[in-house]
Amino acid sequence: MTLKTNTRLLGYTLLLLLFMCGGCGIYSFTGTTISPDIKTISIQNLENSTGEGPSNLTQVVTNNFKEYYRRNTNLAIVQSQGDLQLEGQIVSFTYTPAAIQREGQQDIASLNRLTLGVQIRFTNVKQPEKDFDRTFSISQDFPQNIDVTQLSTAQIEQLSEQLVVDVFNKTVADW
Repeated sequence: MTLKTNTRLLGYTLLLLLFMCGGCGIYSFTGTTISPDIKTISIQNLENSTGEGPSNLTQVVTNNFKEYYRRNTNLAIVQSQGDLQLEGQIVSFTYTPAAIQREGQQDIASLNRLTLGVQIRFTNVKQPEKDFDRTFSISQDFPQNIDVTQLSTAQIEQLSEQLVVDVFNKTVADW
């Protein structure tokens, strides 16, 4: 076979696969397994019940959830009563020593760990057996010379997005 024939055969095979996967209506290339009768999601503000962290932590975390679902699903985001419903709260924002080292007569943290945790209540109106109420948390280590108040919004958004991925996988990717 010639290169042109191989390329054409590969193209037809990929096209056939696209039609087969697209026709079932459940699988997507983002790994989601959303039933075709689910069209909307409502994501409530995740209030910060810890009193810790930056003043815009609620906004950063909630916006990350909305943007991630918007980018990775075809679901319409509605104010309330979505086919899928996410609500909850931020339950931890802690900055603790992760590694201690001795310098002279003093123990100091050589690494500090920021942990962000959210309690999520997920409701699937169409498939109630998929409902859950669970805590998700993620941690990231920072060098000793960075104080929690020095963390940029971008660093907190990055940590938050990793948490959002975990929740996303549990809610619509069945991981």
